[in-house]
Amino acid sequence: MKEVKDTLLDKQFFLMERLIMDDCPDVRVIAVEGCFRVLHLFWEIIPSSTITKLLTKLFDDMSHDICNEVRLSTVNGIIYLLGNPQSHEILKVLLPRVGHLILDSALSSRAAVMDLLLLIRDIRSFQFNKVVDLDVLLSTLANDHSQVAQKITRLLIPSYFPSKVSIEEACNRCVTLIKRSPMAGARFCEFAMLEGASPKSLMELVRVLISLVLSNEKLHADQIEGLLIAAASLCNHLASEPCCKNALKEFFTGGKVKCLFAVASNGHAQSSVLNICSAVSPDDVAGLVEECMSLVTNCRGLPKDVEMQAKVRSAHRLLLSCGAFDEMFDSLTGLLQKAAYHCHVKFGIEIPKQIVSPGKRKKCKSSVKISSKRKHVGGRNPTTFEDDYSIAVGIACQIKDLVVSEDSREAILGSQALELSFLALKVISEVSIEHCISCEYMDTSPVLAYSGLALHMSLQNTNISTNDYGSKKSEGTESSILETVMDQTVDHLLNCIDKLLREVNIGETQADTSISNDDGSISTKERSMSNKVKMLTAVLKLIVDSIAMGLLSCIHGRCLNFTSAYLKHIIFALEHQSSEKLQFKEDELKDIFLCLKSSFSYAAKLLNLILCDTSESSPLLQEAFDLVNDMLDLITSIELHLGSIFAAGLVASAKSWLPDLILALGYLCMLKDTQVASTYITALDCIKAGYPSWPIILAKTELHEIREANVEEVDDIFSKPEEEELCVFKKFMGTIVSLLKGKFKILDAIGVILLTGSVVGLERKDFGSRVGTSTFCLCEVSWRRRQGME
Repeated sequence: MKEVKDTLLDKQFFLMERLIMDDCPDVRVIAVEGCFRVLHLFWEIIPSSTITKLLTKLFDDMSHDICNEVRLSTVNGIIYLLGNPQSHEILKVLLPRVGHLILDSALSSRAAVMDLLLLIRDIRSFQFNKVVDLDVLLSTLANDHSQVAQKITRLLIPSYFPSKVSIEEACNRCVTLIKRSPMAGARFCEFAMLEGASPKSLMELVRVLISLVLSNEKLHADQIEGLLIAAASLCNHLASEPCCKNALKEFFTGGKVKCLFAVASNGHAQSSVLNICSAVSPDDVAGLVEECMSLVTNCRGLPKDVEMQAKVRSAHRLLLSCGAFDEMFDSLTGLLQKAAYHCHVKFGIEIPKQIVSPGKRKKCKSSVKISSKRKHVGGRNPTTFEDDYSIAVGIACQIKDLVVSEDSREAILGSQALELSFLALKVISEVSIEHCISCEYMDTSPVLAYSGLALHMSLQNTNISTNDYGSKKSEGTESSILETVMDQTVDHLLNCIDKLLREVNIGETQADTSISNDDGSISTKERSMSNKVKMLTAVLKLIVDSIAMGLLSCIHGRCLNFTSAYLKHIIFALEHQSSEKLQFKEDELKDIFLCLKSSFSYAAKLLNLILCDTSESSPLLQEAFDLVNDMLDLITSIELHLGSIFAAGLVASAKSWLPDLILALGYLCMLKDTQVASTYITALDCIKAGYPSWPIILAKTELHEIREANVEEVDDIFSKPEEEELCVFKKFMGTIVSLLKGKFKILDAIGVILLTGSVVGLERKDFGSRVGTSTFCLCEVSWRRRQGME
């Protein structure tokens, strides 16, 4: 009957409304998809009032849902519903309500909005610019991910570079776009060829853009920048076509390149001119090569100057394409040697013996004539050590980038100056590590460049049968050389770290919060700690990467000990700064925490690599056990001294490594089931030796919960009230316990460790640990009895 059917329909729509407002995000995702599917299929039989009510909820509430997947589901549902023409009238009114999703935090939602706009562009009764304002689209085009930017280009290309009008008209429309929004226009040109624009029309567009820049027309600096970036993107695409490249090469003659560089008023614009030259390879670039050589050698402050970095990368590409890369690398090596010599004079660092003397190096052959009048940085004027070091940091930053790109990496590894630059970086890295506390300007770039060169030199030796200097080596000898390069590099860095930590441990017992630099200035302990953590993280990253690639052969135990010492030092430093109430700046604290988060992940990966390649009798198991205890102590220390937000961030990076942490923690007690007493004694000795703090803190948090629940009266044993609030670590340990259910051997092993902690606590009269860890063990026994076990 109709009445019964209506009642049933009302009930269904009531339940649909309830489901899209459900507390569970997964339920809301499916409910939203289902609602749009029902509307698409049964539009004709649903009352208009019900349609309006349901769509209003979907557009107003679901498009603002806290869950990314629900917002994405909403947009995808709208796209599906547009397949029913009967929905178009009401959707024309409602679609602007989802326009805000073009600025959504989730890339998937922004990309889905662009799919929606592309769909309605081809429906006659819709206008996409009424859903999302054109200015918002242009801003998004200028700044968003390439996936979104390319779709915006596809959306706008019929308006700003149409194929159905003359080439002249299309070019004028594109110029209008660039003048209106320079960066958006530049991104538009970046994707124009990918979206179907013909090479012939784009060649004409390049001519129009360059002619406009060189004309006397008054243009703003940002417009010139946009025009040049757009031209560089187009040249980069067109140069892949031989006929287009020849035409471009012919076009950029008569001093056009030099004039363009003179007109370019900022780093990004000049970088674009250099990119054009790299792509097109015009003949008259000698003047620009001079500019590039000056740019790469005058590189003070490069690590912190993003605009300068882009310009330097463009200079590298041009010098490589012009055959002047060897001379550039020779010049950079000379400046590194100068800085290394000043390190020797100032700090007494020993300079390694040079296998290849400067006089025996071959002169580089350049296809471009470079003026002999060009002088090195500083000319004949004397420079201070800080000046030379600052330039060396900029050069190290360049080398670090150059070894990433395949072409420039091959040029560096084949250079006659490779060994000299590597040895110079070795000296500068040693100074950078050992004096990062006393000299605030010390930077990690030399360490990263030194380790990066060592890594790629080793990788090259694994792939070729000739060493860097051309002498033939047998397979066995080559392997020995490989091990020597990597092992000696890591050994050298670890020696520097050992010296740093010894000096710092002595210095941090002082109450003063400032340190006198060698140059007489004052460096705060906050800044010094930031420098120190960055150095330690850089070395740890090299170690883990080298072991993962099989390039580090025989010092795994020392690597584990270094990582433990690093974490112990950080824990000590956090306690020390807490007692002194040091005030970190926001950027310093952020840098420190990011390094610690990375270091925690590297330490966990190191455990994974060691455990996967370790036998039951290996002495490395002891070091792995110590390291995992230090990692757990670090979590508690960060929550105590930096707060739960930072601890939660560290725990988030630890969750993917939980099996490795659990295995490293329990492996010693799992080796032989028949030797329970001996393994218990082994665990007891390990805990007595290191006495990690996390079992004590875990016990005290459990005691706090017991006291709060009024289960029994417990004396106040807390030495620090803050320990009551370590909720992040408590939840983290709860996650570990949940993973142990059903895995009886590991559960027994962790139980032995906690029980051993109780014994150590009793011996040291720390009764909080006794009660808390006993609670854990009693819970385990109770759970096992419930499972019918002995």
